[in-house]
Amino acid sequence: MSGPVPHYLCGRRQPPADRGIARRHAVHGHEVFRVTTTGIDAAPAFAYARTVGIPALRGTDFAERARSLHRLARLLAGRREEFVRLLAHLGTSSADAVRDIDGGLEAMRRRAAAITRRLADGGATADGRLLVDDGPGARGSASRSVLDAPPGVAVRIGGFSLPATGLLGAFADTFVAGVPVVVRPSHRTAQVVAHLVRGIVESGEIPDGALQFVSGPTRLADHLTAHDLLGFTGTSATARRVRGRLATLRAAPREDFATDALDCAVLGVDGVPGTAAFAVFVDRLVAAITAYTGQTRAAVRRAFVPAPLVDVVAEAVAAALDEVRPGDPDTPGAGMGPLIDASHRRRVLVGVARLRGATRTIRGTPGRIAAVADEGRFGAYLPPVLLVADDPGRREVHEVEAFGPVGTLLPYRSSADIRDVLTLGGRDLHGWVVTEDPATARDLVRALTPTHSRVEIVDPHAPSAEPSAPYDPDDLGAFLRRPSGTHVLASPGHLAAVTDRWEPGAPRVYGPTHPLRRRLGEVRAGDAVTVGPRTVTRDDIDRFAELTGDRYYLHTDEAGAAGHPLFRGIVAHGYLVLSLAAGMFVPPEPGPVLANRALENLRFLAPVRPGDALTVTLTARRITPRPGARHGEVRWHVEIVNQNARPVADFDLVTLTADRPTDAGDKDTTHARHHHSRPL
Repeated sequence: MSGPVPHYLCGRRQPPADRGIARRHAVHGHEVFRVTTTGIDAAPAFAYARTVGIPALRGTDFAERARSLHRLARLLAGRREEFVRLLAHLGTSSADAVRDIDGGLEAMRRRAAAITRRLADGGATADGRLLVDDGPGARGSASRSVLDAPPGVAVRIGGFSLPATGLLGAFADTFVAGVPVVVRPSHRTAQVVAHLVRGIVESGEIPDGALQFVSGPTRLADHLTAHDLLGFTGTSATARRVRGRLATLRAAPREDFATDALDCAVLGVDGVPGTAAFAVFVDRLVAAITAYTGQTRAAVRRAFVPAPLVDVVAEAVAAALDEVRPGDPDTPGAGMGPLIDASHRRRVLVGVARLRGATRTIRGTPGRIAAVADEGRFGAYLPPVLLVADDPGRREVHEVEAFGPVGTLLPYRSSADIRDVLTLGGRDLHGWVVTEDPATARDLVRALTPTHSRVEIVDPHAPSAEPSAPYDPDDLGAFLRRPSGTHVLASPGHLAAVTDRWEPGAPRVYGPTHPLRRRLGEVRAGDAVTVGPRTVTRDDIDRFAELTGDRYYLHTDEAGAAGHPLFRGIVAHGYLVLSLAAGMFVPPEPGPVLANRALENLRFLAPVRPGDALTVTLTARRITPRPGARHGEVRWHVEIVNQNARPVADFDLVTLTADRPTDAGDKDTTHARHHHSRPL
């Protein structure tokens, strides 16, 4: 790209007024592009966004924008190699560049899919202009939350970390919401972001004014109103300056700031040497320190380790880091590229020096750092730095982010230790826990939730121990996001232990007493019974049709049913299937179940034909006591399968269940509980 990177404003490319400054290849040192230092008057761009972009986006509905976003992600994926080559000048390995591009594309797909799922579930008005969300209101209320495209403009000021993921994710957030966006990237990444913007605009999938691009230092906040959104990614120091400017505005915009994040990892007490948990923790920690040369908010800065294991974990991590050699990331034998430039390296070393005052050094001594710097190469190379904070309560460990390949091990003796020291740092963090034990997972997640917005529980025996994508698949983006707590990612078994709610896929518990014979205080999430098989006959279908008056031809007319394009023959009524299932799992004698309150989330998954044999599994999903009452609610999951183990229907059944013996004759059902992979 000759000359400084141009702006893209008001529907056209606009060259900067000055020649700008050179940005050089992080590995080889040659000039790659130039970026302006003078900026541009942004007032016309905001006027264009408000008078052209907003009306154009309002001319589309949520479904149309979701489809456009899906198509756009597919088009950009076809140009992946082109974008990967552009990212090379940042010192990024090809593998890291691919992850950056794919992370952005995945953000686009997930935002589009979240809208599509909401619409498929009936979560919109008939014209598709409003999203409708079930609110948590009082029982019996008819309240709903509605989400419309906000009336403002978004501004995204980006850092240099993960430029593709940052841009594409930010654009996806605003586009699905129907909001035009003006992006201003870091001067270090202006070229690749400009190229991505050009690809989006030239795709033909977005209307005029939906996306604009500013290259260089331009005052954008001055043009914002209370209906707008300012998104920022960068250091806390820069964020304070930006917020200071916002404080002078008559009506400050909404904020979506992502600043210094000292994310953490935790090894459970069961992760001793020789276990899968220990090996997975070490591998993931090394990857989290060195990926992107540590220049990402997803890097692990603090790793909590059981106090008796600190030295052995430090030894294992140090040995693995010794195999990571700084160099050209695409040269065989090099495990990690340089930092983005020399000025950033100096900033990282200032942070490392502050951390050394509160820690001891395991790897990355000053001598080793100096030796790497003196090897005569252009790049701003830095070897991995591993520290141990023997006093985890030192504030430096929780406040200083050295934005490079730097990690600190912190000992803990209980989950309370972790919870207490985390309050010394920031909030809205991401973290992950490695443990094989559900009870340990439960305790550690509860230690993280006060300060973390996302926690992943890593089961070392799961099919993949790779980090999950950092996106909630149901998140609609910054403009449409509802208030939420912590997003916990885990296997169903671990998740059930953390939340006290059984989820499909989690282990079931089979005991000698039928779950529906247990009082509220005796039922536990996961309690289950499996009954059957019960064969459905043609006589059953005929008698049900006669009794109910439902003589629909698919249930009664052989010739007519044979011509049906899907079923090609007689099938049982769906409600006959449900009735037969209830007859199978409901005990006939009096007991603690007082009433059925609701049947929800019913799905008919496959037809039931004469001769099919049904088996039903009833599982306690959630128990909700009513304080001060003699009863509460139990939500049960019911799954019906045929003789081939194919699901034919499932639903949630909500019962009102007594918490004390009733006059109807239920007795004390205290019972032994056993875990089984199949029913007794």
